[in-house]
Formats: sequence, structure tokens, C-alpha cells
Amino acid sequence: MARHKPAAEGGYQRGEETRERIIEAALGIFGERGYEGASTREIAAAAGVNAPALQYYFDNKEGVYVACIEYILKRVWLQVAVPVEAAEALLSADEADDAHLIDAHLRILGCFFSFIHDTPQSTSWRQFMAREHAELGPAPAFERIDNSVHQRIGEVTCAIIGRLTGMPAKHEETIIRTFAINSQAMAFRVLRRKVLKALEWDSIDRERMERVRDLLVAQTRITLEGLVKQRDA
Repeated sequence: MARHKPAAEGGYQRGEETRERIIEAALGIFGERGYEGASTREIAAAAGVNAPALQYYFDNKEGVYVACIEYILKRVWLQVAVPVEAAEALLSADEADDAHLIDAHLRILGCFFSFIHDTPQSTSWRQFMAREHAELGPAPAFERIDNSVHQRIGEVTCAIIGRLTGMPAKHEETIIRTFAINSQAMAFRVLRRKVLKALEWDSIDRERMERVRDLLVAQTRITLEGLVKQRDA
């Protein structure tokens, strides 16, 4: 497991800077070559450190990979913490109505959708996570993702969908609906090349991303409102 230690000769701050530099280099190499194709020697060289320094912070390649996952998850949470916590508070209030629940879900979806595009490391992070979602990383990485902010997002959105459909949050139908709704944004990350080709775009800049996000949110609103009508019928 990755360790979290400052460099002995440079103090805590310098150690943290070195550790982060290694992680950022690893994200690019893992994204480009995959977990199996990347080497710790290559990662160390890209980060400007020697192999023993990488081992000092992370023990081995799996430790570096898991640290990359933790690095991204921390920044995902910084992006979605406010809408997720607001949704959790809303769900605990008995007077929460359908309209407010729908708005809460859409705020989470919008923030999560914007996350990768709004980061300077967009390309490397997108490639890294595309490989991880394709289950090409080590098992401990999946477990770390599954028991983290993704679980919290999944729980709160399942609870919302459950309220909107009148079914328990842990019912398999609720879970399937929630995965289907939440995974819409993934197409624009995992299937980026296909999306660009279909739209005849050379890239997805901020303006285009905002257009896609607005359409996605509007489409999801229609879906959620439809679930409410189906429940009431």
C-alpha cells in the first residue's frame, strides 16, 4: 500500500510536492500505456526522481496506481461535495418535494459531468479513468473507488430515484435506473473519440462542454419528471 511520507532531506512540504509530481507523471503514463504497460522506472524518470524515491513513497507500481485513484477521488469530492451534502440534507427533511429532489440530483450530475473538463490535467485523467472503468487496473484500485465518493454519490442518487419512483433505494430496479441515469455523462469521457467523430468536432472546448452538459441535464430532468408521473399514475 502506498505510504504518505515527507522526504527526509526536504521536510514535509517538499516531500508532498515530490509525491504529487510522481502521481501526476504516473497518471499520464498509466493513461497512455495502461497499468500492465507502465513501469515504475518510466514513471520515476517522467517525474524527475530516481526509482528508490518512488519506492520510498509508494512501495511498488500498485501503490502508485492506488495513489493516483486517491488523488482523483479527492478532487472529485472537492467538486461534488456541496451538491451531495445538500442532497443528503434534503433527503433527511420530510418535507422535501419531488421538484427539489430532481433539482438536487441534477446539480450532482452537472458537477460530476464538468469535473474532468474543468481540470488542467483533463487528457491524462480522462485516459486513466477510461482504462480503470474498463477494469484494466489492479483489484485494490476498484475497491478504493467503490468504497469512496462514488459510493456516496450512488447512495444519495439511489435514494432520490427511490423517492421519485416510490420504490426502496436498495431495490434492484432503483439501482438499475440510477446507474443508467448517472452513467450518461461517462459516454463523453470513455467514448470521447466516437462522440467527436459523430458530432464532427475536432475537440470539446468549454463552450461545447457546457452545451453538452446543459442538454444532458435537461434530458435527465425530463426522465426524472417522467418517473414521477409514472409513479403517480
